Amino acid sequence: MKEYNPDILAMSSLLTTTMPEMKNVIALLKEKVIRDRVIIMVGAAPINLKYADDIGADAYALDAVKSAKKLMESPR
Repeated sequence: MKEYNPDILAMSSLLTTTMPEMKNVIALLKEKVIRDRVIIMVGAAPINLKYADDIGADAYALDAVKSAKKLMESPR
């Protein structure tokens, strides 16, 4: 992440067994003190807004491209 300096990190999970890794990624970003530098967006079939809120994601999206464009237009 430091090498590319992205504005958004989008994560998708098609299986419920992989969903906990999203929370682990967010925890790692906090540990590395880079969490606040990126917007975290999650989505896919088993994901919902409550889960996104529970793990500390900034956004939940059904349409990642449309949502990313909207997030980039919003002030941080």
